[in-house]
Amino acid sequence: MSSNFRKANADSTKRLRVYARIKMRGEVMIHNEEELYIAPLNNLSAGGCFVDQLNCIPEGNEVKVVVKSDRLGAPIQAHGIIVRVENETRKGSAIEFTSIQKKARDAIQTLVYENKVQNALKVM
Repeated sequence: MSSNFRKANADSTKRLRVYARIKMRGEVMIHNEEELYIAPLNNLSAGGCFVDQLNCIPEGNEVKVVVKSDRLGAPIQAHGIIVRVENETRKGSAIEFTSIQKKARDAIQTLVYENKVQNALKVM
């Protein structure tokens, strides 16, 4: 079982998120040792990301990713695995990070936290 998700219960195949995510615009470069793809970033967490439009890399494939966004101080590099490919309501792929530098993970978590604070202040 991956470190980013936990089983909901012994009888379930559903996976629960460990890291909160944030909607974010940007681009992701995805390399699977054969091809290099660039896809729009949909959302990001310290545990992975969802990219729109990319649905040609099969689930289970290992990839290298570079996430770029104006909201990030610097590009985030990570290794990951395609954990879900969507082809119906929305098209894209979910990538779970299997290796990411602590500094990069901390930067993402800080960004997610700041976004939650800003959203909470809007409600008040």
